[in-house]
Amino acid sequence: MDCSQFYSERDHRSRQYTGTDLMEVEKPIGVFAGHDVIKTPPGQAMLLSLANQLARAHRNITFVLPQAQQHLQINFPFNYLTVQDSLVNLCSSIDPCGNFRIVHEAPDGLEITIALGEHVAGNHTWYIGADRSVAYLSKSPCIFASNVPGTVRGAALASCLGANAMFRSSLGLGTAARILSAWNYRENEGADFGPDDLKPIDVGRVLMVGAGAVGSALAYWLHIMGYRGKWTIMDRDDVELHNTNRGLLFLPYHAGYPAGPARKKADLVAECLNARPIPLWYDQASETKETYDVILALANERDVRTRIAQRNAPIVLHATTGENWLSQLHRHVPGHDDCIRCRTHDIRESAFECSTAPLPAVDNSESSDGALPFLSAASGLMLATALQRLDAGMLLDERRNDWQWDFSSLHRMASGSIRRCQDRCSIWQPKHVRQKINEKTRWGKLDSRSLT
Repeated sequence: MDCSQFYSERDHRSRQYTGTDLMEVEKPIGVFAGHDVIKTPPGQAMLLSLANQLARAHRNITFVLPQAQQHLQINFPFNYLTVQDSLVNLCSSIDPCGNFRIVHEAPDGLEITIALGEHVAGNHTWYIGADRSVAYLSKSPCIFASNVPGTVRGAALASCLGANAMFRSSLGLGTAARILSAWNYRENEGADFGPDDLKPIDVGRVLMVGAGAVGSALAYWLHIMGYRGKWTIMDRDDVELHNTNRGLLFLPYHAGYPAGPARKKADLVAECLNARPIPLWYDQASETKETYDVILALANERDVRTRIAQRNAPIVLHATTGENWLSQLHRHVPGHDDCIRCRTHDIRESAFECSTAPLPAVDNSESSDGALPFLSAASGLMLATALQRLDAGMLLDERRNDWQWDFSSLHRMASGSIRRCQDRCSIWQPKHVRQKINEKTRWGKLDSRSLT
């Protein structure tokens, strides 16, 4: 494998930003975890998901772990038996040219470090922890409720916060400590711990339109947390090498690198979810005429959002990665929210490029977009927990229908709003028509709670 070519194709946006090859500026980083982390399902989810994101942005990672091998306690999307094997093999599969190793004592030369859980020796740059759905990013050891199944949610979010902190630290950018909820998407005193349990998600017949970075992240989290129901995945695109530095399921060999045919995104995501793949555009597929309980709108080409809005489906959810380091979640329930067409009309199209955020120019180099794996990971997680809230009958518990996390903010990170359709919107049909359209769906009854 030509490693120069590999990084050139995979990381061209980041290379334009720095003005040089990342190998020349890459800082060796260290990840520290104790027995309390690697032997429990929430801890394994946090460690392996952090590694998944880090390996897509960093080339020199040392994992400092206890000596004893620990068998996997989670349903990990990649087929390995132990935590240690998963770390090395997954990172090497993500980046065949990188330097990834496991040691039992901290070596010299680690410039940026992150520690997981409460019981890790040494002074580290960052610490992450979790308690049920709440994630912590701190400069000192923080709580880790590893004995509560629901902590998998918070652990998943902690991995995103940790990956962001490590990436920004390597670039010399500031990052603030955080307390953030994966359940209600709020921070600090507003952060909701959510349920203690972690039940498999079952929201019925689901159509996922788009299987890119956010779609693959959603499938990744659902595989770990558990899911049921009948899923259909629709996307015509092949995996390309540049997709592998932000899609949590995508590996270089899926893109045909260094040799061989590329895989379809729909096929890969469908394999993760034991779903039906449809490798076509939305407007090409006859399966779009079928009845679905939930539609996940994760694509933006070929006027797909307008076409989905015209269905007047009982539940439409979509998650995106926006400009300026944003992860976003959007809810569209007839009679309660605006339609997806009105929502996206208000946002510039460039704001929905897959998992990218504009980075400032350095040394007068041309400004460009940098692919950021933790943004797509966080957006996919927001979507996964929204489906859990739907399954629990809590999706409409608050009027907010638009949530976002700003991963670049040094102050407030979480925000939200209530969106309404434009005055002349003709998408939503009258209530009695909508109820007729959705009478055979699982969630059509939600419209009966509306006033319009």
